Amino acid sequence: MRYCLLIFCFIISSITHALSLRPDSPSRYVVQPGDTLWSISSRFLNNPWEWKALWRANPQIQNPDRLYPGAVLALEYYQNIPYLRVLSNGTIKLSPNIRVTPQEDAVPPIPLGDIKPFLDESLILDVNVLNRAPYVVALMSERMLGGQGDEIYVRGLHPSKEMPQGGTIGYSIFRGGRNYLDPITHELLGYKAVLVGYGELVAGGEPATVLLTSINQGIKINDKVLINNHPEFELYFEPETPARQVRGYIIEMPDNMPIGNTQEAVGGVIIINLGETSGIKPGDVLAIYGKERIVNDPQNHLRPITLPQERLGEAMVFRVFTKASYALIVRSTRAIHLLDTVTNP
Repeated sequence: MRYCLLIFCFIISSITHALSLRPDSPSRYVVQPGDTLWSISSRFLNNPWEWKALWRANPQIQNPDRLYPGAVLALEYYQNIPYLRVLSNGTIKLSPNIRVTPQEDAVPPIPLGDIKPFLDESLILDVNVLNRAPYVVALMSERMLGGQGDEIYVRGLHPSKEMPQGGTIGYSIFRGGRNYLDPITHELLGYKAVLVGYGELVAGGEPATVLLTSINQGIKINDKVLINNHPEFELYFEPETPARQVRGYIIEMPDNMPIGNTQEAVGGVIIINLGETSGIKPGDVLAIYGKERIVNDPQNHLRPITLPQERLGEAMVFRVFTKASYALIVRSTRAIHLLDTVTNP
């Protein structure tokens, strides 16, 4: 117990900046179904990305690094520094000392319903991955589109006639879309890839035969086939600032539009030209600024004035690729547009 207290005091004392505690922050809060880490943090902090500095995990409860509906949070102070303590974690009591709640029921960082289509149905693939991927060369049925239960021929997938040992191999089938370019350098950031179906290998060879087990769209010639061995990304992360100074731009707003939106607000997904190579990770919160505006000086028309960029809101990164990322707009004061700037909050 003394050791835990010493660690706690050390962590608290390491906070060198004042947290932006809201004047109306509650002294206690019971986590509700539908809450997110962002919404809970917003109840206590003006800057919700300071969450990790406010919340202190309680090592005496199960899954101390997670929150669950029903959890009781108490706002307390140590040497005038505020912190949140979890009094109980909303778990189901089975005995005086055992409490269990499935980890998948934990409070998510942002609303999963807003980002679901971007979790498993849309990727940004590196050019070398897309160009080297096996691809559909023909449909066995000679139809224009392949459907569930149909078989397709795939080149470059499994040239050997011998079937692999260890069970059935599953594949995801993607359709390549537009390419994403950096708006400043014009560097190729990757290709949009949309999940159109799933399949299983039924016969090796060149081409190999794949059975379509599930489809989202009809399968076409030249669709790409990728083995289902890509690592799952972490869905539990916490709001925080990027580890280093970054600056980028919104390059697409894909929500519910075949060719994308031109403006978005809270709950909208954006694609930014910052990814792993920029040090971006899930949970990073970025401030969004509007474009610079140039106006004429009413008293000197020869010297136009560049107005400062106006802050429009914040977005939280939830999926990161090599040179681009998906982010959800979590707060906005005005409409957010393509090519608006994203940077550290």
